[in-house]
Amino acid sequence: MLSAAPFATVRADGTPPAAAAKIDPAGLSAWAMRWFTEMMAGRTDRTQYAPVFAPEVTDAAIARMARDLNAYRAEPLRAEIVQTRTVGDQTFAVVKFVFPRGDATSLLFGFDAAGRITGVAVGALAGD
Repeated sequence: MLSAAPFATVRADGTPPAAAAKIDPAGLSAWAMRWFTEMMAGRTDRTQYAPVFAPEVTDAAIARMARDLNAYRAEPLRAEIVQTRTVGDQTFAVVKFVFPRGDATSLLFGFDAAGRITGVAVGALAGD
């Protein structure tokens, strides 16, 4: 799913806490901006991924995502939380990233009860 949750704060280790009941869009937005810019640079902290998803976060997947995200030719200006939803033990957040040229893309992040990423799905990229 790495082709290309609403949390009160971001923990010191960079992962969002599993406090879906206390949604803080600002905390999730800040975390998402860091995730996005790190991924653009071809880096990611693999400890923030759930064990079930971590094997999919390969060097090739990260390189592909970095290439796709760099199609914007600029870091996003901001991340907006468009929607959040909790289903069972997972929380999902749709995050819209807005770029200097006015274009945008969205990513769907899934998080487990421990706040680790269970999946990332990419919306439409610029020019698609």
